[in-house]
Amino acid sequence: MQIERTKNATRNIFWGIMEKIVTLLLPFVVRTVLIKTLGAEYLGLSGLFTSILSVLNVTELGFGTAIVFSMYKPIAEDDNASLCALLNFYKKIYHIVGMIIFTGGLVVLPFLPHFIKGSYPNDVNIYVLYLVYLFNTAIGYFLFAYKVALFKAHQRNDLISKRGIVLNFLSNVLQIILLLSFKNYYAYVIVLPLITIITNLVNAYIAKKFFPNIICAGTISKETKDGIKKRITGLISYKIYGVIFSSVDTIVISSFLGLIPLAKFNSYFYVQSAIIGFITIFTSSITAGIGNKMVTSTRQENYKDFKNLVFINAWISSFCAVSLFCLYQHFIEWWVGKELLFSFDTMTLMVLYFLLSRISVMTYTYREAAGLWWEDRFRPLIAAVVNLSINLILVQFIGINGVIISTLICTIFINIPWGSAVLFKNYFKRSPAEYFFKLLLYVLVTAGSGAVTFFICNLLHSQGFGFMLLKGVICLIVPNALFCLVYHKAQEFEYVKKLAKNSLKGIKRKAG
Repeated sequence: MQIERTKNATRNIFWGIMEKIVTLLLPFVVRTVLIKTLGAEYLGLSGLFTSILSVLNVTELGFGTAIVFSMYKPIAEDDNASLCALLNFYKKIYHIVGMIIFTGGLVVLPFLPHFIKGSYPNDVNIYVLYLVYLFNTAIGYFLFAYKVALFKAHQRNDLISKRGIVLNFLSNVLQIILLLSFKNYYAYVIVLPLITIITNLVNAYIAKKFFPNIICAGTISKETKDGIKKRITGLISYKIYGVIFSSVDTIVISSFLGLIPLAKFNSYFYVQSAIIGFITIFTSSITAGIGNKMVTSTRQENYKDFKNLVFINAWISSFCAVSLFCLYQHFIEWWVGKELLFSFDTMTLMVLYFLLSRISVMTYTYREAAGLWWEDRFRPLIAAVVNLSINLILVQFIGINGVIISTLICTIFINIPWGSAVLFKNYFKRSPAEYFFKLLLYVLVTAGSGAVTFFICNLLHSQGFGFMLLKGVICLIVPNALFCLVYHKAQEFEYVKKLAKNSLKGIKRKAG
């Protein structure tokens, strides 16, 4: 079966955006209510527990990603027996992972105070709260979480998005009501495992409805199992890397600087994560389609698609980075107040990290679709070790800036060049020189556009909400106009224009 890539990607993007509007706007309100009713320390505490459990989640080892990749070929060949066997194998693995995470979480319990510098709220028991977070993390592995692989492999993320819209709306509204009514952190936290249980039960129902012939049955072949083991070996380093680059940063900030600096970091990072969430809709919606096309099309055709997708992603990422640079401080002050503002240099470092990590993400998308985890197994490990080492040193001398700079060093000198080389050597079979040149061009154009836009925005000195909206309009117009001016003769720009025209024609046909 050849997946309808364009149709599915469009559907996934639309419903993904709808889900993100709900899952980002309402949590934004929840965080605001949490800060206003209880204080920033509670926000820091929530971020710390989530990060500790994310470290334990490394035991998942990337089985989900490996299983999804293994499903591409059976789906293309309509081999339901193999799909059933893969799902059955995945279920058994997830039960084991759930037990490991729960046991590991209990081992961490006595050491919780050592992860917090200074005081923490005295009206809560950190051990009880942590156990609630632990249960919330572990329970999904026993309740059908493995069935999400079916939606991802079939490029039907839209089904999960529709479910997410309803359940996330209900859970966030409930949390807001509980916070305002009781001003109690326990009431807020207890909603988390409740919604996790309901979510996984709904996932199982949807999977049974749309994929009734795919059940947990059968045994995978030795060849398939060996292939999964090999990919898992490569994915282990990815998991460790992901934990170091996200969760460990939070733990280091809490341990060396305290809960208030962590609350500041989480507020800024939440804004980035919200934007990344929208951008990721684009990449996650096309990953399965890319994997399917790698099975059915030539490398040359895929390389042409790659260049076009890199351009689209760079444009989106650059626009978001410029907007962040111009609006970050204004928005944070309006949202949570001056007391949770970072300095201008810290904000700039965060924007730079956002740009570099997002503008180069398409190489990761293609490496994932091509299943190149084994070939890329050493890079994440080395990056993780280097990042953690520099992190622990710099945080003691320059505080939060040291945490961000350590991540930037690894991104610039390890992740981008090494990760790109793996993709080009093992799949495209060509030099990455053209890609590096384009990437440098995109970064320089973004920097120039950002400087011009920031200068224009700074002509508005008022800090009111209305002026922030006006700055937003400037960010919408100026950088995109400059991008059009610079890129209008590029081949990739012509592709985007053609794609836009075809999309408009399709919309007109449906409307008519």
